[in-house]
Amino acid sequence: MTPHAELDAQPTMQRQLILMRHGQAEELRDDFARRLTEQGRGAARRAGQALCAARFSPQRILTSSAPRASETAELVAVCCGYRGALQLDQALYLAEEGPYLSALRALPDALSRVLLVGHNPTLSALAHKLGGAGSELRPAEYVELHLELTSWQDL
Repeated sequence: MTPHAELDAQPTMQRQLILMRHGQAEELRDDFARRLTEQGRGAARRAGQALCAARFSPQRILTSSAPRASETAELVAVCCGYRGALQLDQALYLAEEGPYLSALRALPDALSRVLLVGHNPTLSALAHKLGGAGSELRPAEYVELHLELTSWQDL
């Protein structure tokens, strides 16, 4: 290591990432169009209330553009007092890990608290890969990750 290597190193920052599966959705032939059931809306509200009680205040909410995911994100946003616009991403609908990681890596480094709402099985696999839950996320269930990163690009 050179004497200046420490000066060149950027400090890490603790980043709080909540990965949340959408709530229970209705059964429709058109998978993308599925909306939350009443039970799914209730579970999403309870998850949002739990995050609020834990003092989670997202700076950004990323969500799949599928109605069941964006509706889940909206309900959680209301509970958490989030006032920004949801960042809807079509690429997250039934995607593999790559688009999820790309969306996270594109976040501004100034953000330290992010909620991402998406779909299984990818979301559970991503949570496990990033050091979170080892089991499959149920509808409206989330995992909280605390990541020491210099940049979101380090994911």
